[in-house]
Amino acid sequence: MFDELVAKAYGAVSGAGVGAWARVEAAACARRLAAMVAMLDAYQAADGSAEREQWYLDNWGAVCAEIGAAQQLTSGAASRLLLVGTALRDRLPMVGSVFVDGLVSYLLVKTIVWRTMLIKDPQALRAVDAALAEALRQWESMSQNKTEQTIDALIRDFDPHAVRRTQDGARTRSVDVHSDGDGLASLWGTLFAHDATALDRRLDALAGTTCAADPRTRDQRRADALGALANAADRLACLCGSPDCDAAEAPSPGSVVIHVVAQHDTIAGSSPAVDAAAQHAALDGRPSRQYTRPLRDLTLAEALCDDDPGEPSAAPPAVMMGGSFLPGPIARRAALTASIKKIVHPGDSPPEPRYTPSPKLADFVRCRDLTCRFPGCDEPAERCDIDHTIPHPVGPTCASNLKCLCRFHHLLKTFWSGDGGWHDRQLPDGTVIWTSPGGQTHTTRPGSRLLFPSLCEPTASVTVTARSRAGSNSGLTMPRRRSTRSQDRQRRVDDERRRNMADAAQAALSAIPPF
Repeated sequence: MFDELVAKAYGAVSGAGVGAWARVEAAACARRLAAMVAMLDAYQAADGSAEREQWYLDNWGAVCAEIGAAQQLTSGAASRLLLVGTALRDRLPMVGSVFVDGLVSYLLVKTIVWRTMLIKDPQALRAVDAALAEALRQWESMSQNKTEQTIDALIRDFDPHAVRRTQDGARTRSVDVHSDGDGLASLWGTLFAHDATALDRRLDALAGTTCAADPRTRDQRRADALGALANAADRLACLCGSPDCDAAEAPSPGSVVIHVVAQHDTIAGSSPAVDAAAQHAALDGRPSRQYTRPLRDLTLAEALCDDDPGEPSAAPPAVMMGGSFLPGPIARRAALTASIKKIVHPGDSPPEPRYTPSPKLADFVRCRDLTCRFPGCDEPAERCDIDHTIPHPVGPTCASNLKCLCRFHHLLKTFWSGDGGWHDRQLPDGTVIWTSPGGQTHTTRPGSRLLFPSLCEPTASVTVTARSRAGSNSGLTMPRRRSTRSQDRQRRVDDERRRNMADAAQAALSAIPPF
């Protein structure tokens, strides 16, 4: 069947060709999900799998780690794919059959799986599966909202309490931060009204702590005030540039720590600067005056109004741990009130005579790696453990044997290794070569290799005797869950169904006319 779809796509042109390849893509995706489910079955059929179901990193988590490594996905993204795959096999096999034929997209299938998640009665589930499979073969194109409404209408016919309702605003409040890739970020959120009002007034108050000569607009000061609030500052530094301004003194740094890696030239070298008033005049189209002075000699106002962040800069960019780039001018601004620590490359230094690396060595490893070193993981290094690739004490505490692993993947390496498990090998330049349980190899390189290649210069090689590396987790135990992953999912389904039943009962009472 799949070969026939590919053959038809090769021979098609124009819109027909696009549609044919879309069908091939859907059919291939269905087979990819089925392969993931087969991996889960293999893990669950292995000896001791029942015991591992209550591990913090259970069978499901281990499968997702392997799936994610194979596709350069995070374990969370792999988990969502596996959830759809298992639902198609166990709950919606007829919809899965339509998907295998390439007649529906993954996006639609994912929507169906989510909307039908609350159906518990097997007979109702079979009926909904059959009805959806029949309808999918003749549905016209619909918007996402209309698609959900159509699916919900069909579910309502068989199980009214299984319709997923829009949660009320109090349960869906959130704050999201998205990096714009240029050293700035967008902030979106939904708060309780009283908290939002308090935030609005607090921003106004902080924005008003500058003098009248501050060159920023009110909106710019409010935006900077939010940054001051995030850093636990009680005021906003004025940028008027006057030496007599009492509000120009920078506030003391707060307790929030942000790690930024930058070259020496970016922070301490000479840089063109524009004074505050001239910078804002330039933004209005008027000529601005530029001059060159070492950064250490600039006033706070001058440095904060350095090169326009939106313009290309000759200064090398910096990077926040986790991968967000900061253009040189913005990195210089951040450095004005930051504690600056020099990172020292270990070179050929001998190993340290202890398990826990010194702060200097740990700082180097984190700045070299920037993120977790497992394939596809982007957890910032500052939130990762420092792992010995060759377990201590057989493996020494040196840069060539240390890397950053988030707690999830640290547990994976520790408890899902051994025969038929994960293996890793580290090179002197920080490159890590992983071998999965299935025998595939995945290579990860330090996150600093592009912007800070000097951090990836080889360090002293690791020499290990022929002593066995097995038993490195002797005496350690995997953290355990209070309940299994499947029990947690079932509890969430039960909770949502109970809310639906309560809402339905309340609606029925409201419909009864008063006497």
